[in-house]
Amino acid sequence: MLFRNVLTSLILITFNFVVIYPASALSLKDAVSLAEINDPVFLSAQANLLATQARSSQAVANLLPQISATANTTGNHRNYQVRDGSQSSAVDNYNSNGAQLSATQPLWHHANWIAVTQADKNASQATYQLAAAEQDLLLRLAQAWFDVMSARDVVVFSDAQVIATKQQWDQIKRASELGVVNGVAVEEAHAKYDQAVADDSGAQTDQLIKVAALEQIIGPSVALTLPALNMNYVATDPRSGTFELWLKHAEEKSPLVLAALRGFDAASEEIRKQRAGHEPTLDLVANYGRNGQQVGSFPGQSGFTIVQSTVALQLSVPIYSGGGQSAKVAEAMAMQEKARMDLETAKRNVLQACRQAWFGWQADNARQTAALQYLKFSSLNLHSTIQGQSHDLKTELDVLTARQQVYSATKDLQKARYDMMMSQLKLKATAGELVDSDLLAFDAWMVYTKQASDVLATPQPEARLSRQVM
Repeated sequence: MLFRNVLTSLILITFNFVVIYPASALSLKDAVSLAEINDPVFLSAQANLLATQARSSQAVANLLPQISATANTTGNHRNYQVRDGSQSSAVDNYNSNGAQLSATQPLWHHANWIAVTQADKNASQATYQLAAAEQDLLLRLAQAWFDVMSARDVVVFSDAQVIATKQQWDQIKRASELGVVNGVAVEEAHAKYDQAVADDSGAQTDQLIKVAALEQIIGPSVALTLPALNMNYVATDPRSGTFELWLKHAEEKSPLVLAALRGFDAASEEIRKQRAGHEPTLDLVANYGRNGQQVGSFPGQSGFTIVQSTVALQLSVPIYSGGGQSAKVAEAMAMQEKARMDLETAKRNVLQACRQAWFGWQADNARQTAALQYLKFSSLNLHSTIQGQSHDLKTELDVLTARQQVYSATKDLQKARYDMMMSQLKLKATAGELVDSDLLAFDAWMVYTKQASDVLATPQPEARLSRQVM
């Protein structure tokens, strides 16, 4: 209880900065909605699914009747002459026309039947690729979101460092004027201040870069404002079940692995389809035609109309194609081997990601524990230093140093929590279990509007740094 009271009071008293969070601060729910309509990687996966579904329809169409109709009309000018001169020449100007209706029903095209199965495999692969893209979108969004929050924390910390080192420099300069310290101490304090200013500039640049990375996912924003993470955040252990069980789920349920598996199946079907190119094909062919012209084939003959109907079985037997079909089979076999290696790569990557997320959360949790302990120590130390200053046992420099420790401890604690959240999301993603609600659950721990005072300290009048960018 003493630690909690001390920590709360010190956070509200000692932080020499403030971040303003307007009521329009972007929530995680808003960010997810924006990402789903703006992220080009996710939208590309959606378009790919639509394309593969269309190719499935194309494959089925090759099994159905192919019906076509043609029609023509022709103006003719004919000059007729007999070579022996027994008849006089004749000139005709007449019209001829024709129309034909053709229908072909494939009876046996083995390659076409295999193509239907292959198209279904490709469509299933695209479905899993979209599921993987959805989870990847959530991970990239969360990473970019926490990167911006972490970068903002670093900016806040570096701003406080600038103020603290400036105050230290001013105090040492006054002490030098009184002859208490020498010029070396003054130059050292000056150097620390210049370094703090440089670090602050670098932190602000990094913050802008992180914001740009987030906007690549959610789209450009005129005034992007993120909330802060509540200092009372309590992490939940996502590692239900054993480590071996998570590895098994990752290998069996990961959409990346399942997509690669469907890709291998489709590659195997391609081999069958190309081998079927050596097989005969059989079609039922029907034609109905009508042709006519205004005059006969010779001058003086009457015009005519011819109507003809045919029904036939058409057998086509491939004999030799210059080795092209055999080359296609060889290509398909090589692509199957590539798909096999892609599947193995996907499995290994997912298992490695599962291990990293599992042990990463464990390491992040340890870092959080250490950061909490250091924050407890630095807060109590600052409280003790302030009391010592009131009894002339501690100097103002001691207080500034103690405050910097609190700033650093708070920054490190929040960074460890961001990393814990990411490890939790990554672990679920490896097993294909990551959904929007997993990310949106963190919204309950986000501090919006002016409640950010629970996280960030009320500034002292002489050290107010207003930050409204992030």
